[in-house]
Amino acid sequence: MPTAPFLSTPPLQFRGIPDSLAQHHLEGSECCLVHADNPLSGALGVWVNPRVRVVYDGIAYEAVHPHRARAGEEAWLSSWDVFMGLWRNRLLRWGRILPLDRWRVLWKMEEWQRGGRDRVERGAVCVVDEMQVLVANGWAHV
Repeated sequence: MPTAPFLSTPPLQFRGIPDSLAQHHLEGSECCLVHADNPLSGALGVWVNPRVRVVYDGIAYEAVHPHRARAGEEAWLSSWDVFMGLWRNRLLRWGRILPLDRWRVLWKMEEWQRGGRDRVERGAVCVVDEMQVLVANGWAHV
């Protein structure tokens, strides 16, 4: 990933969605928002390494790092999962059919935008209909 956007003036920075949008039970990951804000993403695209698995606790680590098998490390996703995911994604893009949860996000974002003229979220593609809160032993979905 080129570093130029992070070294420019003003520099590209990691950020979260506005608190006023989060009040609508929406969440957006800084890992996605940084690419939505990056001016080079449109021209160069965004590449994701599916072998990178980030976790925040031991339980999550065990879930995404399977035990080693005799023939090497087991795949996190099976070949069938990858095949079905590729075709599901293609069919959704070809048909321009948005899943119900995406419609709900778009509806909530439109409602939020009506609350003020200055309410614009460049990273709408990153916004999901869920909320994560900090609890004593880590994170919880609400």
